[in-house]
Amino acid sequence: MTKNETLHIRVNGSVKANAEKTLDALGLSISEAVNILLHQIPLVGGLPFDVRKPPAPESVIVRSMEELYAKLEEAEEDIAAGRVIPAEVLHEEIRERYGF
Repeated sequence: MTKNETLHIRVNGSVKANAEKTLDALGLSISEAVNILLHQIPLVGGLPFDVRKPPAPESVIVRSMEELYAKLEEAEEDIAAGRVIPAEVLHEEIRERYGF
């Protein structure tokens, strides 16, 4: 199929860099990935993946300023009581749990 159309898009620099790094590991360029996407759209009748905001855990949803202040006070109490873990440990747990 002849390629005779050009797309010009603007994206955030870090988004582009992260995509290039990931696609490079797959042996693809951004142009090739966009072509794959554009071929899939008519085949599946839309985007070939879900586009939705991931649900936030109930524990992080704040519905009022009073609730926000209460959560901040609770966090300060946890810090004062030593109920904390190092960021490196948290990051490792997140990577293991979610495959990052």
